[in-house]
Amino acid sequence: MMNKGFFCGLLLAALLFSVLGETTTPGHDRAKEDKAAETTANAASVPATTPPTTKDDKSHAGHVTTVMAGKCMKARRHKQQPSKETLEGICAPWSESSCCNATTAKDIHDTDGSYNFKWSHCEHDERHISKECLNWFRKDLCFYECSSHGGPWIAQESPARKWREERFRNLPLCQSECNDWFAACKDDFTCSDNWYTGFNYSTGEGVCINTTCRTISDTFGNAKNFCEKVWDNSFKVVPNNVTMGCIKINVDAEGVKKNGEVAHKYNDYYQTQKATGGQPRAAAGISVALSVALLWIVQ
Repeated sequence: MMNKGFFCGLLLAALLFSVLGETTTPGHDRAKEDKAAETTANAASVPATTPPTTKDDKSHAGHVTTVMAGKCMKARRHKQQPSKETLEGICAPWSESSCCNATTAKDIHDTDGSYNFKWSHCEHDERHISKECLNWFRKDLCFYECSSHGGPWIAQESPARKWREERFRNLPLCQSECNDWFAACKDDFTCSDNWYTGFNYSTGEGVCINTTCRTISDTFGNAKNFCEKVWDNSFKVVPNNVTMGCIKINVDAEGVKKNGEVAHKYNDYYQTQKATGGQPRAAAGISVALSVALLWIVQ
């Protein structure tokens, strides 16, 4: 029969293994995580473990980076797979690996809205969108239509819409990017604090449900609310120095590449979590403890 001293020793070892499994994962930097947590509570919503970074997809053994990080969503104007395109105008930075074609990019460059929705939707009050704000929403639409680096944050649209089956959800937008976007648009006008749900399309065109227009600053209150709520939580605002990195939409070609590196980090993290169940070492430690306890009882 197993003596209690030996049992206690094994139990202590198993529990210690469990604790270590939760606090010492490869690449984990506790000091950086604590610093980020002190900077803002938003950092807590972003994975703190930094996986190895590489630009070579083939070196990601066991990870499906070519499926997740380099992926086009299922939507009306998106290609099935990203490929090189000759894009002109405001969407040109996404040419190297694009989910949109040249026709879509030209439409974005020339339009003041998309999918029967107008960014300048308070014209009934003679309120026209400013050039600076219009430029940001065009960049946002370029990212949505053309970027192949949103894969880790593609989620099923529920319920599915006629023009898309998938959407972005909680994509980590850099705080500085959000601040600049809000600064460019805060004095422009809107009739809704959710541009995804606040319009009636029964006539074919998006019409304000609430016809009263206020400034974006008054409607959303601050930059974070604006960036997260305007497209119904497509974005999640995070600190620029968050360990896993963040995404920018107002970028040149080099900035698009950096977005790709961030997407690969998140993709590797999520794939590892999926493969291991999220808490592999902690779960293993607890399982060992329970197994030993059961063995002691039956002896």
